[in-house]
Amino acid sequence: MRLFSLLTLALLSAFVQAADEPVAKPAKKSVRANAALPESVPGVSDEQYAKIRRALMATYGDEAVAVARKRLADLKERTRFVKGRNEAEDLRLEFETARDAMVKATLEAAQKFDPSIEKDPLVLTLNAIEELMKKRSQDAAKAAQEKASAEERAAAANKPKDEAKPAAETTAKEADAKPITPGELLADVEGVSAEDMRKFRAAAYKAQRDPKLKEIKAKRAQLLKEAEFLSQEEKKNMRGEFEQIQSDLRQANLAALAAAAPDLSKETLEKIYEAVETRTREAIEKAGKKKATKTPLKPFPFGEKK
Repeated sequence: MRLFSLLTLALLSAFVQAADEPVAKPAKKSVRANAALPESVPGVSDEQYAKIRRALMATYGDEAVAVARKRLADLKERTRFVKGRNEAEDLRLEFETARDAMVKATLEAAQKFDPSIEKDPLVLTLNAIEELMKKRSQDAAKAAQEKASAEERAAAANKPKDEAKPAAETTAKEADAKPITPGELLADVEGVSAEDMRKFRAAAYKAQRDPKLKEIKAKRAQLLKEAEFLSQEEKKNMRGEFEQIQSDLRQANLAALAAAAPDLSKETLEKIYEAVETRTREAIEKAGKKKATKTPLKPFPFGEKK
């Protein structure tokens, strides 16, 4: 189950962990903290980035940030004990709330430390940190998977052919069933410039704090709960409600994205959004066919188009 999205606990984990090291090891702390930060961020001036780096390093112990970080850690621990779709959906909503609190606390702490820090460069920096941590996590996961595959192949080579074949088939099925990630959802779209994609990704992060969008998401979650134990006939009678909520969700997403990225043309915005919706729909269909997940796939941040 993947409950984290564009800004997760991993956002500041590297230099947060460094902050928890004993005072007697300042050199190690500095190295690990700096390792969590990219060398530069597109769209952020060197002057602003230098200020932001100092602020993030200086405020990792801020009380509000620490409380938000602990909340996320507690929720992460709870994911190991979640059973059923209702619990998964409830926990996802709690994660969204906790993530927003973490973002708010981080922004406020950094700007309080240095009022000359501008909000947009700070948001872009947090996005860049998340992308860096996500890439490192993906690289580590890929390396681990390749190592495991190599070990399986080596083990299979020492087994009779009729025993080795099922293991290979299982590995292929598990690879096919792997859930789609936010990075894959927001990957480049053909015909859209890298700069416009960057703006869209930043806007996708901002848009999730839109009050109207949150309200509609909560309504959809409630509707799903109400329908879970209904008969097929009763669910059919609710089809109109589901179609309306999905239409409202799509409109709210586009409106929030447009507000977060006013310099993106409507055509570009809709083109990227259509591509993301298609990826979402294909991932859901694939997951449904293979029955690979116990909980419904809910990629962040888009709903399916009806």
